[in-house]
Amino acid sequence: MKNLLFIIFLFTSFLARAQKQIEPEKLKEDFDALVQELKFQHQGLYEYYNKSYVDQQLDSIRNTLTQPLTKLEFYKTLTYTLTLTNEGHTAIYLPKKEMLKIGISKSIFPLIAKIYDHELIITQNYGKEIDGLKKGAKLLSINGNKVSDIVDAFLPLIITDGFNQTSKYEWMGGLNFSLLYRLVYGKSNKFTIEVQDFGSDEIQTFSIPAIRYTRFKSKNAVFEAKEFDFNNFEFEQINDSVAYLSVPSFGDDDLNYENWYEESFKKIDSLKINHLIIDVQANGGGTEGNENLLFSYLTEDNIQKYKKVTMLPKPYLKNRHKEGYIEDKWALNTSKDSIAERGNYTLFSQYYSDLGYKKPNPDYIYKANVYVLTNGVTFSGGAEFSSLVKMTDRAIFIGEETGGAYEGNVSGYSEWVTLPNSKIEIKIPTVHFQINVSPELKGRGVIPDYEVAQTWEDYINTINSKKSFTLRLIKHKVD
Repeated sequence: MKNLLFIIFLFTSFLARAQKQIEPEKLKEDFDALVQELKFQHQGLYEYYNKSYVDQQLDSIRNTLTQPLTKLEFYKTLTYTLTLTNEGHTAIYLPKKEMLKIGISKSIFPLIAKIYDHELIITQNYGKEIDGLKKGAKLLSINGNKVSDIVDAFLPLIITDGFNQTSKYEWMGGLNFSLLYRLVYGKSNKFTIEVQDFGSDEIQTFSIPAIRYTRFKSKNAVFEAKEFDFNNFEFEQINDSVAYLSVPSFGDDDLNYENWYEESFKKIDSLKINHLIIDVQANGGGTEGNENLLFSYLTEDNIQKYKKVTMLPKPYLKNRHKEGYIEDKWALNTSKDSIAERGNYTLFSQYYSDLGYKKPNPDYIYKANVYVLTNGVTFSGGAEFSSLVKMTDRAIFIGEETGGAYEGNVSGYSEWVTLPNSKIEIKIPTVHFQINVSPELKGRGVIPDYEVAQTWEDYINTINSKKSFTLRLIKHKVD
């Protein structure tokens, strides 16, 4: 899952002219409607903080609604509210009608930037070509605001799993960076930036004009794109004993995962590979079952993946007659804490959802050394695959903490709520997938055995830092 489309939808509307304000009593009516739906449908609300703390925070936010607000201002308040769910699958949108009304002003920061090892690096320019401004330069400031301060201002606006930070740093990059800047710092016709080229101590200053949001198209890109192996489905034999398998998604509808896994692991078996690198640092998830099938090629054991999979009564009762609910044998537990639970057969690692997969050919199940590469983009199904590997101690992890929580997430089916006055839409994930682990650090992702970030230098040279480190590690082991 790159499950942050809501940021793009949201910040398209940040380019708006002045909006009509909503009176406080109407704001509170919408706020109360949202909180009620979160309590009735979202199992993450009290997952990481106790009920008294969360309720106190909700009351504090509600008490700030004493002055009229525009939809944009109210949206920001609701975004801060949704961070209390600690669940990155939660999403928020301004009404489509509202987005169609608002024009796109020429006020957007034209450079795309991404954080690499705590440095903010320019990766693309969709504006005017500026002599001397290079792809890969480090961004130091914008309009006098230091990058460190800019990043700190962005962090609270990004909803994440648990207490994770790596996903926040990842998701604020790319196009989101320009849109977040427009939200936090307002309109500007031009931007004065300070940058530093790799390998240089010189700080350069440029003045660059703002652009419209509609300029963010590949045909307008100034810099040549860099292509990293971890962004593509790829099998590579590196040498006689080492192979590399990149799995950047579990949701590619154009890929036959069953055939691709089988072909890849058949090659791995025939080549007698002793060290397998599996790269999921670009894997934001996808369709349930694809991560389980990949894991099934790493062990002969069928393990209990989830303690349980649950849903609150309201969304269950609304949807219980749907085919998927019946197939997975959802049923309402009428005990004191009534909650719907998914059938036991769906809790195990060889549950492939409704994809119709067969179990792997036993001859192709890989039994030698495994290395899994992760970072903050590794989310949802990508993080669940990492959790399966971690809980079975099946691999060495290299990279950065996964964006998804080790103990699971609230995702799956979602319910849409439209607030009565602002018409702001909230997507509430309803299924709590509880991985069968008891982590020492609740609300954190899978922590790597070797922490390795993508470096500035390796970005310049289009090198996969985590892969390079792993190859050096393997060489050291073999030697």
